[in-house]
Amino acid sequence: MIDGIVPRGHRVSAPPLGRRTMDRYHEQEGTGFRDKHPGDGPRMNDVDRESVRKTYQLCRLSYFFLSASLVLASMAAIILTAAILGDRRLILWYRSSPLSEWISTIIVWAMLLGTMLLWGRWEQKSWQRRVGLLLLMCLVDLVLWFMERSAAQGNGAIGWFPDNLGLALGWAEFALVASLTGDYLVHLGAERADESARSIRSLAATGAVVWMLHFCEATNWDGGWPLQARMLGPQGQLLFLGWHLIWTICLIQVSALVLAAFSHSNRVLGEMEKEDRESDPLAHPSESSHRDLLATMPSRGTGPFM
Repeated sequence: MIDGIVPRGHRVSAPPLGRRTMDRYHEQEGTGFRDKHPGDGPRMNDVDRESVRKTYQLCRLSYFFLSASLVLASMAAIILTAAILGDRRLILWYRSSPLSEWISTIIVWAMLLGTMLLWGRWEQKSWQRRVGLLLLMCLVDLVLWFMERSAAQGNGAIGWFPDNLGLALGWAEFALVASLTGDYLVHLGAERADESARSIRSLAATGAVVWMLHFCEATNWDGGWPLQARMLGPQGQLLFLGWHLIWTICLIQVSALVLAAFSHSNRVLGEMEKEDRESDPLAHPSESSHRDLLATMPSRGTGPFM
């Protein structure tokens, strides 16, 4: 959990979130401070507030890239799952289409950019370790992407083992993204996000076990190195279908969690902007205040000069 974590360059005593979540933060820190109005009580100075704002803006941008990557991956997984359950020719069409290359490119690079933006946002060691491990896996995915592009130029294939290495990393990436995003959402006030993250991690662990059984069943262990695939029997085909369904469900759930993080980041930044406007005595009146002022003025024809 990252309850009470502090952005880089930010004092421990300064509340890191919007007005409603500030109260929760102070309860966790044990200060008991609850300012009911924007101008009451101590407030973080402009430098601290801008540091907080920048942190959440970078988190929002990070989750935008992660959302783009995971939503496209979910769409691709749904297409392949429909092909497995229906017409297998759809798989050949998708993999031979330029759309497949564009989608895989966006998935790899958007995932890498999103993870890089999460690096260093929080000082807690657990957060740093998990983001660092996720970043390392994204770099391995990038190397595999270059290998795949190189093999495609030579009209070849990346190979059985590198292809499955990417799948093995995918299960761990599901768990890491769910863990990081769940903690971030709980920090923003979405208390049930932790339960969603735990269920995704549990499902990813189950899928990884099913995938490992399929990998052992589908690998020709007598063929030497590099490892090669072999024909699947009925048991192997069921395992293949099983882990593919779990993979698709995990992708959809992680995508929903990441989209929620992006939405909550927007909400917190909106709260901070609203608080800044309310606490600034030199700010221009809002449209609603202007409408209230007009409503109190006498209507035309009722004044003394008419």
